[in-house]
Amino acid sequence: MHFAKTFAILLAFVLAVSSGVAQTPQRYPIIAGVRVEGRAVGADDETIIAVSGLRPGQEARPDALVTAIKNLWGRSQFADVRIDKERETALGVFLVIKVTEFPRLRHIEAVGNDEVSLEEIVRAVDKQRGEILSPYVEYLARTAVKKLYEKEGMLFAKVTSELRSADSANSYDLVLTVNEGVEYHVGSIMFDGNNDFDDGQLAGAFEDTKTKAWWEIWKSSKFDLAKYEEDKAKLAKFLSSKGYIDAEILDDTLMYDEETEKVSIRITINEGRQVFIRSVKFVGNTVYPSEFLVQRLGMSSGDVYDAPKVAELLEINADQTDVKSLYADNGYLAARLVPEAERVAPDSIDLIVRVVEGDRFTIRRVDIVGNTKTKDRVIRRELFTRPGDYFNRSAIIRSVRGLGVINYFNPETLKPAVQPVDNTRVDIVYNVEERSTDTFNASVGFAGAFGLTGSVGVTLNNFSMSEPLRGGAGQIIGFQWEFGQASRLQTFQLSFTEPWLFGNPTSVGFNIYDTRQRFGFDVRRTGAQVNLGRRFTFPDDYFRGDWSLGFERIESNTVTLWSRAGTNTALTLAQTISRTSLDNVMFPTQGSRFSLTTRWAAGALGIGTTDFARVGVNFDMLNPLLQVGGFNRLVLYLGSEFGYVGGINTDTTIPPQELFYMGGNGLGGFNVTPLRGYRDRIIGPKDPQSGSPIGGRVMSRFFAELRFALSLSPFPIYLLSFAEAGNVWENMRSSDPFGLKRSAGVGVRLLLQPIGLLGFDFGYGFDSEGPTGKPSGWQFHFQFGR
Repeated sequence: MHFAKTFAILLAFVLAVSSGVAQTPQRYPIIAGVRVEGRAVGADDETIIAVSGLRPGQEARPDALVTAIKNLWGRSQFADVRIDKERETALGVFLVIKVTEFPRLRHIEAVGNDEVSLEEIVRAVDKQRGEILSPYVEYLARTAVKKLYEKEGMLFAKVTSELRSADSANSYDLVLTVNEGVEYHVGSIMFDGNNDFDDGQLAGAFEDTKTKAWWEIWKSSKFDLAKYEEDKAKLAKFLSSKGYIDAEILDDTLMYDEETEKVSIRITINEGRQVFIRSVKFVGNTVYPSEFLVQRLGMSSGDVYDAPKVAELLEINADQTDVKSLYADNGYLAARLVPEAERVAPDSIDLIVRVVEGDRFTIRRVDIVGNTKTKDRVIRRELFTRPGDYFNRSAIIRSVRGLGVINYFNPETLKPAVQPVDNTRVDIVYNVEERSTDTFNASVGFAGAFGLTGSVGVTLNNFSMSEPLRGGAGQIIGFQWEFGQASRLQTFQLSFTEPWLFGNPTSVGFNIYDTRQRFGFDVRRTGAQVNLGRRFTFPDDYFRGDWSLGFERIESNTVTLWSRAGTNTALTLAQTISRTSLDNVMFPTQGSRFSLTTRWAAGALGIGTTDFARVGVNFDMLNPLLQVGGFNRLVLYLGSEFGYVGGINTDTTIPPQELFYMGGNGLGGFNVTPLRGYRDRIIGPKDPQSGSPIGGRVMSRFFAELRFALSLSPFPIYLLSFAEAGNVWENMRSSDPFGLKRSAGVGVRLLLQPIGLLGFDFGYGFDSEGPTGKPSGWQFHFQFGR
């Protein structure tokens, strides 16, 4: 409207100035001068005149004046623009450009916003102080707030806006008034046209649009229109996965009830016919034979045609069992597999997979970026990608897992970048983010057997003997002091480990220790141990072997069923064969861990005076259940362990610390297996007179934990719930695999650098600890460093 008014004034002005020269209409007055009236923040008069394009000396042509107004409107800064004739002299006409600037924003205010905070509204509007407030900007602000309420399920919220003058010139507050209306929840979901599926099956395909019974307090039935549209696409995918590739949604109706605040959904579908696979064929493949690819795909004649599953089996999946992994692990980075379903009958298709193998890529360079402490060679020895090798996606995944296990870097940032160089070469860049690994290792707990127990020490997990102040060589050096109440538990230990000897996956190290325990039995152990380990390549590179040779002096003032008092010596040999494929140390989310450990004292050969053989088996398995933000957050952790110790020539020289004890948080002294929900060391054989635990020769324990990570960086925090069962028996004859002590509970873990791992558990023991027959009940367990 302003533009039309201005144009009319210009037209009258041109007619007036040209009335005296009607006989020569091609001539127009000369512009003698131009000035500006009005306020414009951020633009002086000269700038406005320059933007208009009007210059003294040129003719005041109508098209030039129209263009000048368009130019000024184009700045989106002015609410009104006019060009008037101020006066006319023999020199020409003097023009004045009159502008009125749009208001400027000072603050955003909201009225009536109960369900959405002002901060959320400000973020949605996304306007800063001093920005222009045109009518269009007001419209965008109202629209942004409206969409914000739609996300909250409040589809009928109304938003109005007004400008309230502030104290400063041309500054206004944008006041958004909200009538929130009703937040709707899903009352019912009904389907028409479905014959092969009932309403519950079809509604189950929805992920966010769900009904809710009164007792399902953990569920949400809030209706979100945008998520409902996404769920309709998921319904179509569900039907396609069952072979109904012709299924379609014909119509859907949403019925809102303001009284009950419920929305009823009715969807009309056409299922079509279920489709099966008649044959599977690969075309264009030269690297792998068709029979091998068909076997890898795992789909055969007579199977229901599951289009989403076919895509998953062809392309990249989490288990790396897809067909493309064959090519991606053999250098064919750009290989493409395009499935085509050729209809051969109303209920049958031929599945044809067209393969475009492309060129074979090699690795030109492997770069490491972001390591400020850890040396390149320490990182490279964990990598399975080498320059000159063919590109191998599995090797990259294995490398990332290896970097996660050494625990020097933030796992959320371990994302390698594959950068093509040309048609046959790529560079691989590993971006790492260092985090603190050297710790002041403190553990404190309250054990029923020892009262206050714990440890103080220093563990440098990324140490360097050649550069002790800088570190970064991956060596481990530690000093540990463990203590118990009234000096009933004392341990001093110094250890060192070189995990890669001379650049090979061979570890060497030593332990020197002096340990004293005076509770139940009185034993002091002083000795040293040398360790040797090696990572294997067969059956795969997750296997390794560890061996140790130790000599210790054992002073015992305790007589038990299996040991005698006095001073004994022991030369021990130990071997551990293990396979570990965990992806992280602090919060593993996938993989497994298995170990078989044997430990033998050479007393049977006449070397030393201690005679025993000890066997332990451990198996843990983790399975991710839920991803949040691309990372596994919910994890199921299952584990089991078994142990047996016995003499070779005699059972009377087994040291007390080699027996098994169970109960509590595992901080109660030598060889204690944790079993939450029970007191420390209370499970197992007991002295018939004092009732004190005397240890057993057979141990078994099973546990399951459901873990949820609240945070992985900068330090892990996770919640857990657990169920476990275990027991300790005097010997194999008295052991009972079904006679286990059971418990369940909840807990939390967080890693505080440089202190260590902090843990709280609250467990309930379902079985008795002794002859009373009463359940153990609730037990609180606190640990610091484990």
